[in-house]
Amino acid sequence: MASLVWNNKLNPTVDLLNIHFNKIDECVKSINDDILDTNCGCEHTGDLINQLEQLYQLQFMYEEKLLEGLSYPLADKQKDFHKSFLRSFEQFKQKSDQCHSPTFINDFNELRLDLVSNMNNKTMELCDFIINSYC
Repeated sequence: MASLVWNNKLNPTVDLLNIHFNKIDECVKSINDDILDTNCGCEHTGDLINQLEQLYQLQFMYEEKLLEGLSYPLADKQKDFHKSFLRSFEQFKQKSDQCHSPTFINDFNELRLDLVSNMNNKTMELCDFIINSYC
């Protein structure tokens, strides 16, 4: 009979972070599709923005607990970045009734660029730290 011996490298932490980011990416794509579809009402876009904010809050909450548990040296800096990033959602919630306007589209694209340029790099650093901590 085969048995499975627990190996810390099998820890699902990084996989869970990837699942969170995949859900965030799906939501971002849905918002983008709504913005491009001028027949789509802005109320749906507003609901998606709220969903995206909640997905980020969940991701950040999980990440921060993980950082604390691993004594990550830049945990406080990462928490500050999370707070700053989440504050950027306020402008989208206030303007969500204008989801097809050039200003809203530009602001949304800036949020996406923030995600790509900052979040991905920081998340990769965190994932590397997690993997090395469990080895």
